[in-house]
Amino acid sequence: MGDFHADWLRLRAPADIRARAADLPLLLCPYLPKGQMLRVLDLGCGTGSNLRALAPVLGGEQAWLCLDADVELLDRLADETQAWAQESGFDWDASDQRVTGAQPHPTCRPHLTCTLAPRRFDLACDLAELPIEGIGLVTASALLDLVSETWLAGLVSQCAKVRVPILIALTYDGRVAFEPASSLDREVIDAVNRHQGRDKGFGPALGPGANGRLAILAAAQGYWVEVRMSDWRIRRSERELQAALIRGWSRAACEEASASDQAGIAHWEAVRLAAVERGCSRIIVGHRDLLAIPRRA
Repeated sequence: MGDFHADWLRLRAPADIRARAADLPLLLCPYLPKGQMLRVLDLGCGTGSNLRALAPVLGGEQAWLCLDADVELLDRLADETQAWAQESGFDWDASDQRVTGAQPHPTCRPHLTCTLAPRRFDLACDLAELPIEGIGLVTASALLDLVSETWLAGLVSQCAKVRVPILIALTYDGRVAFEPASSLDREVIDAVNRHQGRDKGFGPALGPGANGRLAILAAAQGYWVEVRMSDWRIRRSERELQAALIRGWSRAACEEASASDQAGIAHWEAVRLAAVERGCSRIIVGHRDLLAIPRRA
């Protein structure tokens, strides 16, 4: 399971990087603590893609507490962060897992000192024990469509109590477009979106409706909310990612379909994979990023 997740995270990383809404972290910067360390809580951190995307933009002195239930992913966090730091021209201190260096393109705060602390934590079961005291930013990536209404409401309530900003990236919103198009595309993706509502370990999942629910819940708790589209635009050359998506969508759709419809889905999969192999397939997958800032009392 851990290797599967790591492979999937590797595949999706380039699409994630291109898709993120670049202005939301910049909108966040004026609301971060001035002249003190920024303590960040990263939910479902995986191998650290969220840290690598946000830490250089936010700059300054940061301490990331990276939570995930998957020990194998957490074990990769330091190595992947080290590789990224060295490729990006930062220094890496393995003794205290710290990235340091000057930003080549200053944004909020040009110098970066970032320490990371991985911790195994079961978000599904232990939300009430979330270590949120003293945190200056709660963030997550590609998580919310897996969680339930009850879980999400609990998270927003905890964040509101300590008046901490929330930045959530890359939440799937149910939109998928293919080039070239097929008559079965809509039927298959509708089935996939129904499948998204199944229990993913947090209770009945919000699926494509998660980002909208977060916006409503956060606004009700007194947050100012900004939402941006952050769609994957998967290139013809990204054949491995496209094939993985198509196969995964086909499996999910078949689980929602009647036996008589499964042959049609299998045909759709074969046609789609053939287009990928020919290098003539492009896919857009709808995602949204959300920033929630607590309003001043």
